[in-house]
Amino acid sequence: MFLSLLFVHLLLIGTAMFYFNSLLRSFCLPVLVALGVPSMDPELLAEDDADEIIVIADFEAESYGAWSIRGDAFGKGPALGTLDKQMQVSGFQGKGLVNTFHGGDKTIGSATSPLFVIRRPRLAFLIGGGRQKDLLAIQLLHKNRIVRTATGADSEHLLWASWDVSEFIGESVQVRIKDEATGGWGHICIDQIIQTAAPPSRYDLESTLDKYRAQKDYMNEPLRPQFHFSSEVNWINDPNGLVYHAGEYHLFHQFNPGGNSWGNMSWGHAVSRDLLHWRHLPVALPADDKRMAFSGSCVVDKNNSSGFGKDGHPPLIAIYTGHQPGRQVQNLAYSNDLGRTWTEYDNNPVLDLKSPDFRDPKVFWHAATGKWVMVVSLAVEKVIVFYGSEDLKNWTELSRFGPAGAINKPNWECPDLFELPVEGEAGKKRWVLEIDMGNGAIAGGSGSEYFVGNFDGTRFQTQQHAQWVDHGRDFYAPISWENLPDTDGRRIWVGWFNNWQTSGITTSPWRGCMTIPRVLSLRKVALNDEEPATYALIQRPIVELDRLKGESVDLNTDAISWPPRAITRPGEIRDLTFEIRATLKPGSARSVGLRLRTGDDEFTEIGYDRRAGGVYVDRNRSGLVNFNNAFAGRHIAPTRGSNDSVSVRILVDRSTLEVFVNDGESVISDRFFPTSREVILEAFAGNQTASIHSATLQMVNSVWSRKFE
Repeated sequence: MFLSLLFVHLLLIGTAMFYFNSLLRSFCLPVLVALGVPSMDPELLAEDDADEIIVIADFEAESYGAWSIRGDAFGKGPALGTLDKQMQVSGFQGKGLVNTFHGGDKTIGSATSPLFVIRRPRLAFLIGGGRQKDLLAIQLLHKNRIVRTATGADSEHLLWASWDVSEFIGESVQVRIKDEATGGWGHICIDQIIQTAAPPSRYDLESTLDKYRAQKDYMNEPLRPQFHFSSEVNWINDPNGLVYHAGEYHLFHQFNPGGNSWGNMSWGHAVSRDLLHWRHLPVALPADDKRMAFSGSCVVDKNNSSGFGKDGHPPLIAIYTGHQPGRQVQNLAYSNDLGRTWTEYDNNPVLDLKSPDFRDPKVFWHAATGKWVMVVSLAVEKVIVFYGSEDLKNWTELSRFGPAGAINKPNWECPDLFELPVEGEAGKKRWVLEIDMGNGAIAGGSGSEYFVGNFDGTRFQTQQHAQWVDHGRDFYAPISWENLPDTDGRRIWVGWFNNWQTSGITTSPWRGCMTIPRVLSLRKVALNDEEPATYALIQRPIVELDRLKGESVDLNTDAISWPPRAITRPGEIRDLTFEIRATLKPGSARSVGLRLRTGDDEFTEIGYDRRAGGVYVDRNRSGLVNFNNAFAGRHIAPTRGSNDSVSVRILVDRSTLEVFVNDGESVISDRFFPTSREVILEAFAGNQTASIHSATLQMVNSVWSRKFE
C-alpha cells in the first residue's frame, strides 16, 4: 500500500512539473525574455521537436508590431512587394516583407526586433537589396553586441541566407535591420526570419526546373521565341564565353539562378551542335557570397600554356569579371570535362586595378605574335585596355584605345576584337573592334558601335569613324565564337535581345533571349554619292536556319496602295514564327512596306521611308507598349547607295523581330509583345508607283522539344 501511495504521489508531482514546465515554455519564458530577463536553462527546451521551424517574423501583418522602428526607410508597415519607382521585387513569401525603398534610396532607418531565445542551430532569412555591408545589413545582437551580419547582392530577388547560431542556443538575442545607405542600391529587403535545424538552399533551381519540365507548355509560352535561344527559367542577359570545342558550340550567358529579375549574376550554360537546338546544362559559374560572375570569354588552351590541362587534353579556360562591392577584377576558371564542371584558379584574381568598373574581358590567341590577347574595358573612363600573356595567368598591358565614337555614351563595356574578310576583295581582311554602351545608342538606351582598322598584336588603330552595329533598340553585348574550325571559316556572333532601358516587362517563368546567330563580314559601300565609301559590317543569319523551314504561305502583293491591304487570310498564319523576304520599290512614293496585324488596333509596321532614307520598324501600336515610356517608337536603319530597290529579310519569332536590310548592310533588332499569336499580313504603298516584289513567307519550325537530359 505504501509503495502504491508513493507511486501516485510521485505521478502527481511529475504531472505538475510537466505542466509547470509547459507553462514556462509557452507563456512565462517569452514574457521574461521580452522583459530582458536572462533565458532559462536550455534543457527546458529539450522537449521541442528539433526539426520544427520556429518563425520569428514573417511580416504579414499591417504593422511591425513590437519591433522598434527608427527613420523613414521602413514606412508605416511591411511593404506589399515592389514599391513606387523600384525594379520588380521577387522571391519573398506571402504578401509582405521589409523593403526599405520607401521614399527611394535616400531614406534611412532601422528596425529592431523584441528579444527572443535561440532554440535551433540556424537562424535563416530571405534577403535582397543592396550590397553595402557597412550601411545595409541584417544583424544578430547578443547582449547588445553584433555577432552576425549579412547584406544583399545588388538584386531585388530575395534569396535564403542563414547563420550558424548553435553557440547561442538558450540565449536571448535580437535581430536588427539597418539602412544607412543613401545612394544607388541604398535599400535592403528582408522576409521570413526563422529558426531551423538546417540551412535552406540558397538557390532552389533544381526544384524549379523539375516543376517546370513537367508542365505541358514547356518552352512554349505565348511570347517565348521558338527558334531563338532562351533559358528554361529565370532571367538572362549578356552572352558570355562563346567557344567551339569537341564538336559543340558553347553558349554561356549571364543568368540568375535565384529568380526572374536581374541579380546573383552567374554563368548559365548550354551547348549545341548546330547553333539552333540547345541542350541546357547546369550553372557553370554560380554567384556566391563573395562575388558575382560578370561577363567574360572562354578559350581552348590547345598547348596547355596555363598548365590546367591533364591527360594530354586541352582545358577550357573561362576568363571572367569577378564583381564585388566597389571592385571588379579578372578571374580564371578551368574545365577538363568539356565544360561540364569548373574549378576556380587558386590565385585569382589575375588582374586587379582596384577599380569598380574594370570588366568584360574578351581573350583570344593572336597567332602572328604567339600570345594570348585580352581586350577589357575601363567602363566609366570609356577606355579599352589591351593585355598580353603567355600563360593566361600573368598579364602585361600592351596599349589603350579611347575614348572615341559616340560622345554621349555613359560607359563602354563588353568589347570584342576580331579579323574579318572584305567581300569582293580576295585575301583582304580588316580588324573590327566592337564596344557596347548601356545608354545613349542610336535608337535610345543600350546599343553597340564598331571601329574598323588594324591590330598588330599590341595596338589597335582605327581607319574610319565609328558606326552603329544595329539600328534597333534591342541588340546588346554581342560576342563572337572562338575556335571555330578552319573548315568552317566563319566569324559568328550572337547578342542579348533586349535593352537595359526597357527590359522591365516580365515574362514567366523565363525572361530574356538571344538574337539569331549571325555571320559577319565587311563590305566597302558608300552611304550616298557625296560621301566616300567605308567598310560596313555585314550581318546575315546563319545558313543553318534554312533547316527549320516549314510550309510556305502565298503572298499576293499586286495592286497594293493605301490604306494597307491584307495579303493573307485569317487563320492562314497560325503562329508568329516565320520569315519574310521581299524587295521594296518605293517609286515616287514616300513609303512602302508590310504590317503584322495582331489585333483590330494592334500592328507592327516594317517599311521603307523615302524622307528618312531608310528602312524602319514602327512598334508604337505593336501590343504591350505602356510598361515603359521609352518602349514605343520608330527605329530607322539607313540604306546605302541607290534606294530604287531595297531588299528586306524579316525574322519574326513571337516577341522578337529582326530586319536585315540589303543583304545585311543594316539591321534592326526590336522586341515586341503582341497580345495575339494569330497574325494577318498586310501590305501598303504610298502611291501607284510603289510596289513590293518577290515577297515570300516561310514558316519556321520550333527548335524546342521535351528532351532536356
